[in-house]
Formats: sequence, C-alpha cells, structure tokens
Amino acid sequence: MKTRFLSVVSLAAAACSSSPESIDPANVPFGTTAIVVVVNPAVNDANAHVIASPGASRAGVTITTDDNVRATTDASGIAVLAPVTAGARTLTVSGSGVTGSANVTIADGALLELALASDATRTQIMVEVDYKMDQAVQVAPTMTAAEVNAVLKVSDRVVFFAGGHYTGDLEFTGSRVTLFGEGSLGGRVVLDGNLRVAGSDNRIRGTHVAGNLTIMGSGVGLSFSRVDGSVTATASDGRLLANALCGADTVTGSGTIAVGNTGMAPLTACP
Repeated sequence: MKTRFLSVVSLAAAACSSSPESIDPANVPFGTTAIVVVVNPAVNDANAHVIASPGASRAGVTITTDDNVRATTDASGIAVLAPVTAGARTLTVSGSGVTGSANVTIADGALLELALASDATRTQIMVEVDYKMDQAVQVAPTMTAAEVNAVLKVSDRVVFFAGGHYTGDLEFTGSRVTLFGEGSLGGRVVLDGNLRVAGSDNRIRGTHVAGNLTIMGSGVGLSFSRVDGSVTATASDGRLLANALCGADTVTGSGTIAVGNTGMAPLTACP
C-alpha cells in the first residue's frame, strides 16, 4: 500500500506551481488559503433549504477582500481569491450592476467555497462549503480500490487524489473526510466505478465519477465535480455546488442546498 502522509505545504507545491493570477477557479492548488466565489448561480429544483434569491448578473463582477485580493467573475459567475490572509475577511462586490459585501472566516491553508446572491441593493451568502486541511494523505491510481477505501474509512482527514483513473467502487465510511481531486471539473481524477458516501460531513471536490454516486451521510458537500451516472442523495443538509450531474438525480434529503448544478433542473443541459 502506497499511502503517503504529506504536509499541506508539500501538496500545494506538487499540485500547482503557477501564480495566483493563473489559477483555474475550479482547480485551486491544494493548501492555498483561497476563497472560490460563485455569483448568482441558479437555484436547482432539488434545493430544499430557504436561501437568498440570486440576482441576474454573473460575468464581470469584481470581488475584493479587505486584504486587497481582487478577482473578476468569468461568464459562469466564478472567481477565485488567492492567496488570502487567514482570519475574518470582508468581501466587497461591485460592477455589473451589483453591490454589497459579505463576511467570512477562513483558516490558514484552508479552502472556502461561497455562493453569493447579489444585485443593485444587496449581497447575501447563499451557501458556504468549507474544507478541513489539517491531516493530509495522498493516494495514487496504482492503488487498489481496497487500499483507497482503507484510507477513506479514517475520519478527520483530507485525501488528495493524484491525477489518473481509479478502478473499482469506492466508499466513504469515515466522517469529515475530504476527497480533494487533482484537476478541474471532469479533469485529472476519474473514478471508474461507483462512489458511496456513508459517513457524515464529508466533502468531494474536483472529481469525475464515471459510475453512480450514492450519498447516505448527512452534511455532505459535492462541488466542481462531474457524475456520469445517477445521483441519489437521501440524507439531510447536503451541499451541491457547481457540479455537472449528467445522469438521473434523486435528491430528497431535507435541508439540502443545490445551486449552479448543470444537468439538474432547471439547468438540464450537461456539458
């Protein structure tokens, strides 16, 4: 078994050596203190939680932190602020007919994903997805499904998936575990099998699931990922943000927030 226990700093260097200006919003280097912002994403029909209603503007919105990090949203309404200073941060939103600010808190070396509803009169947080970044473990495509599952069963850790194809069905049985994929949406990490999430408060980011995804644990976050097969989520308080969900979806958990997911009504087209 070739599990590697690595520091956040070494994983960040391995993931990307580019400057902050060249960071793909969906492909933030692991270990960078960063805030990924999605402005005015559509609210999916599966949403089961009361959230702020999005405005109309997405592209060309400028977001500035109180420590002077600035980014402008692309056509999808996505921007990345990195690296930011850890602690309490105020984000100011301007341009394209929107205004306002939002307050967040981020730990050193952590990643925060944030959906904002913004128009000419206000800016409000729709959903936050945060990630634990303390204990980091790296897995590789050369490992068997059994070896990877042994890593995913241990709670309170980040599991960095190196790029490549992982064969076999995988299962989260631990809680508060993050699957942090190398590569952007549908990019370098492909799971050639089904993925089952049984533990609670787990996170999945930057991963292409070729099979089916079943979410049974509460408080699970799925973002910037692609699922070719079906998605079944029956647990409460899930967070589905900016994914491509290309098969049938059955999302029935109470308190689920689902915004900006293509392939899920009303955004029926799947790229």
